[in-house]
Amino acid sequence: MKLSSSKLIKCSAMALLVSTSSVYADDFPTHPITVVVPYGAGGTTDISARKLSSLAEGELGQPIVVENRPGASGTNAMRAVANAKADGYTLIATTSSPLFVTPAVRPVGYDSVQDFTPILNYSGPYHGVLVQADSPYQSFDELMKAAKSDKSISYGTAGAMGGPHLSFELIARETGAKLKHVPFNGAGAATAALLGNHVDVALVPAYRDLVLDSKLRLLGVLDDSRDPDFASVPTLKEAGYNVEFPSVVGIMAPAGTAPEIIKKLETAFTKVATSDEFQTFMNKLNQPVRVMSGDKLGEIIQSNLETYRNVAKELSQK
Repeated sequence: MKLSSSKLIKCSAMALLVSTSSVYADDFPTHPITVVVPYGAGGTTDISARKLSSLAEGELGQPIVVENRPGASGTNAMRAVANAKADGYTLIATTSSPLFVTPAVRPVGYDSVQDFTPILNYSGPYHGVLVQADSPYQSFDELMKAAKSDKSISYGTAGAMGGPHLSFELIARETGAKLKHVPFNGAGAATAALLGNHVDVALVPAYRDLVLDSKLRLLGVLDDSRDPDFASVPTLKEAGYNVEFPSVVGIMAPAGTAPEIIKKLETAFTKVATSDEFQTFMNKLNQPVRVMSGDKLGEIIQSNLETYRNVAKELSQK
């Protein structure tokens, strides 16, 4: 079969493109990489991203510059990286909120699924359902029984329309439980409100030391898996409630980045994320190491984006 001259030209162009892309990926990286953090300097996402990047420099053979771009709950940085050149030199270390919570409740100017290629997940703080240590509630079931009776249970979160808030709103709608949301300016303020007896419950991360010091009691975990530090405490799904808030901290690249480059980045970052040095560092930071592939992270983003869009839609119709 003979090919027309136009088809021959197209086939030759495609072959050249593939060949050029492969050679480019083999040489990658040839100059410094930028990892954007969508929050200010000094927070756990910033600190962990800096350590991970520092370790990955040795694997990739080039400096990795961490750049803070805070604002709009992380969406400004996400939008900037979505529009960056898809060459592997601009990445983002991002979290659940700008990936699938905020985009579920308002327009953000990017699509978390279509505009990014996940590289890997390396952390994600567990969010717990916490009460004071002397609370009468010994389990999540006891708490819910009270909320389904004549008693209204107040719960604090880091802010309105975040993942923990949407999760508890879903439980309230499905069970008829009387759960009163009290939003605070950050998880620290919500935790302080619980310690000060201003709310009955707090849905917050970074609770390990307060529980171990017997100041708070952990009734359940909002995540899709148990907190290894408190392995006897069930997730809410295990307790019989069809809700979860998987917390992720992952590295993403703009969509269209060559698969060979994505693979090279995933291999390098995964190696250092699973190292003893990074594990020790994260333990001191009181943050878990939770490594999963880029493909798995992509599945979590897509699934939860759909879930939270449905919850937000229901809430808007109340």
